[in-house]
Amino acid sequence: MQTFAYAEGVVAVLEVNPGDDDVELTISQYRHLTDGLRNRAREALPAEFTVLTRDNIFSLMPSDEAEAECLAESCAVDIGRAIGAEYVTQSKIRMFDGKLTLTVELFASINGNLISSFVTESETATGLLGAIRESASPMFEKIPGAKKEEPKPVVVVELATAKADAVEVKNVSDFRIGVIAKSGFTVSGIDGAKSGFAYSVGLVTVLDIGLLDLVSGVLFSGDGFEFDGKDASILKAEVPLTAMAVYRESFGLSLGAVLSLPMSAKIDGEAVKDLANFGVAATGGFTYLITKDIFVNAFYEKYFTKSISSINYSTTDRGMFAAGYLF
Repeated sequence: MQTFAYAEGVVAVLEVNPGDDDVELTISQYRHLTDGLRNRAREALPAEFTVLTRDNIFSLMPSDEAEAECLAESCAVDIGRAIGAEYVTQSKIRMFDGKLTLTVELFASINGNLISSFVTESETATGLLGAIRESASPMFEKIPGAKKEEPKPVVVVELATAKADAVEVKNVSDFRIGVIAKSGFTVSGIDGAKSGFAYSVGLVTVLDIGLLDLVSGVLFSGDGFEFDGKDASILKAEVPLTAMAVYRESFGLSLGAVLSLPMSAKIDGEAVKDLANFGVAATGGFTYLITKDIFVNAFYEKYFTKSISSINYSTTDRGMFAAGYLF
């Protein structure tokens, strides 16, 4: 049996062509329909698959003119084998009972087996394009290894032929909001001070920008510590601003800063009047994503500013453990 060399995961969506002489469509309309098929192939398949563009396919065709012309008249499977594609489509438009009928077939190039197909009809090319948007994705999902869940769309752009109305541009960023609760210990910079209890509760936001997640939020926090035999407590609002690198969608490493606004403080029950205007800290830590919605983390905040203006070294560094939920 003859064998053929092909690249795994390569899909060639060949041009939509007329199946008989009665079809009267323009070259632009044929290309628009083909672009619609390629976009649906890209959306239905994971990133490990390669969807060849029009230019890719032409560049892989034989350079000999006679051989290329002969191949162009062959079936889709022969073309798929010639360009090394694992899967290939064949699309024909014919006239039936006064309507345009589109038949799209998906083959495995190595053995010519029909993987899937669909047939649709319309009175206009625009109607056929709408049918492609509904029927093509389920066809491509029959390829072994295709995604079944909603994928993150990737746009296929062909610089020489793409038109604004033929390309679907979608936002690939992912923004989520959630709640978080933290507890841990406070370390004061005052000589001889004893560590105390620290806590935070509030909202957290996560913006997925690809390689990193940008994490922020608004927290209500409290710190307690003891110095010179006196109990001190500080309440403040905090805004963390961190970047988190996520490994295998489970483990995260965060680095960033925390901005704080001291709101009130007490020393042995008496209110402190000379609170600092603001605070700045560096922070870093680890996060574990139990599920895509639930997470836990551990981190440390190193403050560089005083909390009480009249007391030197009145910083309140914090070691914290947290749990949160993203909606």
